[in-house]
Amino acid sequence: MTWHIIARIGALDTYVPDSAGTEPRLITTFEHPSDRDYVPNNVLQTIRDCTGLEPSPVALDLLHFAMAVYSADLRINRKHGADRWARDLTLHLPVSDPSLWMRVTPQLTRTLGFLTGDSWDFEFRTRPPHQAPPLEPVDLPAVDVVSLFSGGLDSLVGAIDLLARDRCVALVGHHGAGMTNSVQTGLLKRLTQRFAERLVPFMFYVQPPRSDADDGEHTMRSRSILFLSLGAAVTATLGGGKRLIVAENGLISLNVPLTRTRIGSSSTRTTHPHFLALFRDFLAAIGIAVHVETPYKFATKGEMLRGCAAQEVLRELAPHSMSCSHPEAGRFQGRAPGVHCGYCLPCIIRRASLDAAGCTQNRYSIDITTSPPANNSDTARDLRAFQMALERLRGAPRMRYLFDVLGTGPIPPGDAAGYAGVYHRGMEEVRALLG
Repeated sequence: MTWHIIARIGALDTYVPDSAGTEPRLITTFEHPSDRDYVPNNVLQTIRDCTGLEPSPVALDLLHFAMAVYSADLRINRKHGADRWARDLTLHLPVSDPSLWMRVTPQLTRTLGFLTGDSWDFEFRTRPPHQAPPLEPVDLPAVDVVSLFSGGLDSLVGAIDLLARDRCVALVGHHGAGMTNSVQTGLLKRLTQRFAERLVPFMFYVQPPRSDADDGEHTMRSRSILFLSLGAAVTATLGGGKRLIVAENGLISLNVPLTRTRIGSSSTRTTHPHFLALFRDFLAAIGIAVHVETPYKFATKGEMLRGCAAQEVLRELAPHSMSCSHPEAGRFQGRAPGVHCGYCLPCIIRRASLDAAGCTQNRYSIDITTSPPANNSDTARDLRAFQMALERLRGAPRMRYLFDVLGTGPIPPGDAAGYAGVYHRGMEEVRALLG
């Protein structure tokens, strides 16, 4: 069964594909807020307000593409896949130059297939005429570099490193429902107090509505294509061949499956080197000249913290960042929301890295070192996976780490040793925490 995602742009777009037949369909509407299928967002308005500029036609295409993919991923439950995981999805999207996008279809299929684990196909048509609204001039500082800003510890280190080196930085954040916005806003306020004249925030909101027919999908494998596309569109609109920084440590980027149940697309590939290489190639193919860089790809999270260019600022702001996979879980467990759970994979790596860097720890809902959850409980799942992986790797030769890294997906030959090294050191940081 193939799901057809029909993207419509503007009030005049009423497109219905002949090819869909009786197969299920999902309509996503952009630039038409009164439409019942509208995907609430502030993307174009934020770019216009912050830059006084209109994104190029192909950058507009990229934004609509990314929002449509993200909407489909969140609204079509994986139980509709033949194996109750991989879905068959066809995106019908209006673009400025259909022939260009048709040429990159094979690249899109590979890129999204690797990222989400689904089978993707695309049907492109000519976008309705676009009339940009009147734009107000903006006194924008001369931005040197753009950096993704999630509100997590890694992106905070990336921002501090750039700002402390006297760069003027555009920070690109994304939030939907939940408390991500409050975390990002709080960190931005504190960073602005330190680096006001060199910080330009672009805080985006995209939140697809829940499907009437289903309860949606929580895995969110496609979030990084949206986040990267937002960053690329901002970078391209600012012009001048600027860099787009993705500040992520190598252990998380690789996300080597800790157990056999997490192999393949069951393990997230948010910033995996192969996905980023595919995304770079895709940007180049559609003519968006943005340099996507990962300066911390061979650093563990602890090494990122120790190497931060402004230690005083980091230690002040780190407790206000959020790494937890489910920071609102406390609300359903009789505890205050907004506290790191302590037992999810990102929390475990965060705690290990803070220990390795000698930084003050956050408060955790569950302390896995003094009061670990019961082995058969859901809250022990990531802890047990780490314990099994660390036991398997105990005394293992360096080649074992290399094989594990290569098993996550294609790795450039020249980077394989570097990634094997950061995987080894990152796991040893966790071992030091867990004992």
